This record gives sequence, structure tokens and C-alpha cells, in this order.
Amino acid sequence: MRIYRDTRFSEDKSPYKTWVGIRFWEGGGKAGGNPGYFFGFDATAGGLHVGMHGFDKAMLTAYREAVGDDVLGPELETALAAVRGAGNYEVNGEHYKRVPRGYDQDHPRADLLRYNTLYVSSPGIAPAVLSSAGLVDVVMDHCEKMAPVQQWLVKVKHRALA
Repeated sequence: MRIYRDTRFSEDKSPYKTWVGIRFWEGGGKAGGNPGYFFGFDATAGGLHVGMHGFDKAMLTAYREAVGDDVLGPELETALAAVRGAGNYEVNGEHYKRVPRGYDQDHPRADLLRYNTLYVSSPGIAPAVLSSAGLVDVVMDHCEKMAPVQQWLVKVKHRALA
């Protein structure tokens, strides 16, 4: 992730980026095509995100098939319930207004079929914690609580590659 920009000939001398981001992912290839963890912070706060921020066409198809599946669909509901029950975590990814073609509008997981990505965001991490020795423990705690969604996405990604 580029941190600098050439401001020599620009009237706007503001920094290109004022935050630091670190991404860890599971699987081969580029980070964006695999489920993973993203930790980012700036001078005011930090946060952790788990999942995928955008599905490519193959992964979107695999995701929809998994949501509609009689085994993987309920597993996702269980994973999301575990994450939501673990604290103030925000589930993101709903994009479409309608259920995609080929799926029943009254599907029990119709809300999840409208997603075009799936990731979970942690509550903000205070600056005092970011500069303390306890940061690693706080991040690990969030990672463990959000792991069910990550593990489910890894399972779906492996299924998409098969």
C-alpha cells in the first residue's frame, strides 16, 4: 500500500495516506482474493476487520451456493450469531436490494444472498490501547471472536477452487 505521493507540483500538499494497514490472509495468490484479517490504525483510532472486502465472480457464485446450501448456510448463520453475540461487532456486505435471480425471494437466508462481500468490523480501538503493550492481547481477542466468519469463508473459498 503506497504511503507517499509526489507533491512537488501539486497545490494540495496533504499526505496521501494518514493511516497504517496490515493484512494477513489465508490461501495462495493476492490478499484481495482471499479471506483474511486487516488491522488498521491512525492517530485517532484503530480497528480490525475479518473476511473479504469484495468477491470476484467465482467467489460470489461460491458464496451464494454456500448460503443456499443446507449445511453451509446454517453454518454461516451460526458463525454470524457467534460473532454478534461476542460483542459490538458489525457485519458488512449487503449490497443488492433484491435476492439474485435463481433464488427464492422467500429464502430463509434471503438477507445473506443480497451480500456481494462479507466482512466483520471490530469496535474501535482507542489510541491509548494502540500505544500500549496490551494491544496484542486486544487484537487477539477480537481475532478469536471474529474467527468463525473467517473460517467459514476459507471453507467456501476452498470449495470454489475445487
